[in-house]
Amino acid sequence: MNRRTFLRSIGLVGAVGTSGCAAQLNPVAETPTPELTPTPEPPATRAGTALTGMYPGGPNREDAIANLELYTEWLDRPPAVAVVFVDGLIPDGAKQGFVEGPLTDIWNAGHVPMITWQPFAQEKQQTSETVEREIAAGEHDDHLSSWATLLDAWARPYGERTRGRRFYFRPAHEMNGDWFPWSAVESSRIDSTVTPVQNGSRTTNATGGENPAAGTPEEYVEMWRRLYDAFGTTDLDATNIQWVWAVNADEVGGIRMERYYPGDEYTDWVGLDGFNFGGSQSYSSWRTPQELFDPILGRLRELTDKPVALTEFASSSFTGSEGDGEYRPARKADWIEAAYEYVAANDIKMTCWFNVDKAGADEADWAVFGSERGTEQASVSGTEYAAYAAYNRTVSGDDFLGALTDYPPLLTDAEFAGEF
Repeated sequence: MNRRTFLRSIGLVGAVGTSGCAAQLNPVAETPTPELTPTPEPPATRAGTALTGMYPGGPNREDAIANLELYTEWLDRPPAVAVVFVDGLIPDGAKQGFVEGPLTDIWNAGHVPMITWQPFAQEKQQTSETVEREIAAGEHDDHLSSWATLLDAWARPYGERTRGRRFYFRPAHEMNGDWFPWSAVESSRIDSTVTPVQNGSRTTNATGGENPAAGTPEEYVEMWRRLYDAFGTTDLDATNIQWVWAVNADEVGGIRMERYYPGDEYTDWVGLDGFNFGGSQSYSSWRTPQELFDPILGRLRELTDKPVALTEFASSSFTGSEGDGEYRPARKADWIEAAYEYVAANDIKMTCWFNVDKAGADEADWAVFGSERGTEQASVSGTEYAAYAAYNRTVSGDDFLGALTDYPPLLTDAEFAGEF
């Protein structure tokens, strides 16, 4: 199962979209929302720093929260941002279960959630290839309205009494690839994830180019704006919600990502997803952060002045090329250090590590913590875990700090409230 098939199958931190998972994530009656405390006033913006976050994986919400707790204890402070996935065109009960379950869990654990809103139908593989056209035409307005109402109530449970909860909203990501139905390239025939070739990618089973039968970039923009306008009918503002438009570092299908941009009026951040597959796949080879991110990052900076986030990124430790090589964790540790140096040098304001260690086609050892292929062992509450230590520090329980805390300095939600 490849990375994006994995996301299609689980939907979010613990799945939404299948009947069994929807039941698991509908804990409204048994998990009441706790009382909120007033949010601290934001401090002055701190130049040269960035939010650090992660996707904690799963496969269910309990495992994901446990992973976040281990990160918090390991780093001696909570990651400011936690990425969560949810399918958009699901029954209202499943929506409520997500809001009252995983979303609230993440907030109560001390993290600002980044909601990756995927316009999938309840049966994901039955999602229309023209879902962006349908949403743009108003065919799913009931779903947009219910999401806006639910998230407004979640973010502002006591109205104006406090600043309330906050979240990043990342709808319909990686549209410049050919693996999601909201791309203007037909995705139903795509079996593999992006081919990580510098300056672009190719797949052997895709003709590429715009296909009106799969929607158009213009309809994607109309979909985004309709979703944005649905939230505009609520009392949510920039202190509660910030919109993240996220593209993939490897562009697949021949349609330039700029055509999908909804405009500065409709976005707060631009995101970039990218993975160094190393030699783990038959089509891949090792790439530095510069080789992976530079081409699209340069184009993003030409497109807009909005702050940039690495909304999903990770590296394998498998060196070599075309699937022939070996695991070299020290090489991955060097890559992590180089990546955070790259973040600092390029004024990237947020980083979210994709912390899922997986095997199989189009997968690799992405995890930076808890992986079986770490360079050292970190002790958390008496349990030993593998970890990638960029500076060869001696590991001694809570004293261990890896590259994630050093490039750039890790800030908690409260410390970075001014940059939310």
